[in-house]
Amino acid sequence: MNASVEMLNAWAAGWSATLLAVVWQSTILAAAVGLVAALLRRASPTVRYWLWQIVAIKILLAPLWTLAVPLPWFVESPPPAPKITVAEEVRIAAAALEAETVQMLDELAPASHGAAPGAIAGHGKPVPEVPREAAALTPLSWRAWLMIAWAAIVAGEILLIVWQRARLSRLLRDARPAESELEKLVATAASRIGLARRPRVLLTPAECSPFVCGVWRPAVVLPRSLAALAVGGELEPVLVHELAHIKRRDLVWGWIPLAARALYFFHPVVHWVAFRVRLEAELACDGWAMATSGQGPGAYANLLVRVVSRLSEPAMLRAGSAAAARLDGHERLAAEESSLHPPPDAQTE
Repeated sequence: MNASVEMLNAWAAGWSATLLAVVWQSTILAAAVGLVAALLRRASPTVRYWLWQIVAIKILLAPLWTLAVPLPWFVESPPPAPKITVAEEVRIAAAALEAETVQMLDELAPASHGAAPGAIAGHGKPVPEVPREAAALTPLSWRAWLMIAWAAIVAGEILLIVWQRARLSRLLRDARPAESELEKLVATAASRIGLARRPRVLLTPAECSPFVCGVWRPAVVLPRSLAALAVGGELEPVLVHELAHIKRRDLVWGWIPLAARALYFFHPVVHWVAFRVRLEAELACDGWAMATSGQGPGAYANLLVRVVSRLSEPAMLRAGSAAAARLDGHERLAAEESSLHPPPDAQTE
């Protein structure tokens, strides 16, 4: 038992030293990259994206090449020696004295007596050995308890990712393939950005923002409420934005900051790096959308506002608005026909 506890304490000491080195070295690296990114604020978002992505890779693989710098206040102190009571000291001293007496008697006794070594002459009883005191159990160090807590939280982070993947699977099971018109729009957008493999297009009844998923078999998922915007190609910049994520392989590279954030959940710098990676990826995809559609930042922002307002509008209100729009169109058409063909009893000048 003691051997296992001591081994766990040794692992925890090495783990804590490595973790501390990762924390301060990643902080310095992120600060340096943040300064460079600020100087390159007018450069392409792709450049800044890869700067932050390199930081995320370094943080994730930091234990493999971390520079260990011993800190005096963090050095593991040796465990204190177990305390021995006065009664135990007296008993050990008495046993040692008896053993020395027996040894002296054996040396003085004649060899012809055939006394067995270690036996008292005339008694034939073996000398009692010095009793071995039961070793005190080594307690778990605070570093070991900290490592156990860290492992439990990391396991929880992994379970959260698995639960999110299960939710995504349920959402995809309820999704249905899009209509041919929307399929053609996605095919046109994919050809404009040079995407060789056209992804699937799925419509979901869930009210969510458009997104892409699937590393091996990518798919563009849209809520049904946005299908009406596909008429006339109004939705094409949004589709180009989502397809740009597939073109840039953000679905693959996005796992790096996600894994780093799960392992170093306690480190604010890791969360900041993951946020910057995602932000620069979104800005890069926005650049693709504006470049292919020819829209400026203002027009593209207005389109995003319309998409968000369409998603936030209740379903019943959307249905009522659509019905009112159709009714208004019919009344306007009837009024125009009446002005063109007035009734016989109308007074005309």
